[in-house]
Amino acid sequence: MAALSRATRRVVVAHLTDCGMSPAEISAELGVSRDTVRRDLADAPPSAPPAAPEPAPPVAPGLLLPDEPQLRRNLEVLTAAYGARPEDVARFAIHQAARHVRAWQTAHAREGR
Repeated sequence: MAALSRATRRVVVAHLTDCGMSPAEISAELGVSRDTVRRDLADAPPSAPPAAPEPAPPVAPGLLLPDEPQLRRNLEVLTAAYGARPEDVARFAIHQAARHVRAWQTAHAREGR
């Protein structure tokens, strides 16, 4: 193995340690002494904290529906027809229904003038 810079070696040593290798195994792998591996570990910068999980998107109110047999069959039909996930089909159906209601409301508001 070609000689690594000290900075690069420290990163490699830290990674191999994280992978579960002992200092003896790392020294044999990299061709350096165990003392060098121990110094690299002692001088290594602290590990970055694990990334916090992304928060779940907020849930729209009222979308937990009772599991009714007809609702399930209708959802299965739409899911199969569109080749989409149930939540995507439900989202699409809600948007379509709302679009038609808005159009109806707009038409009735014009008639009321």
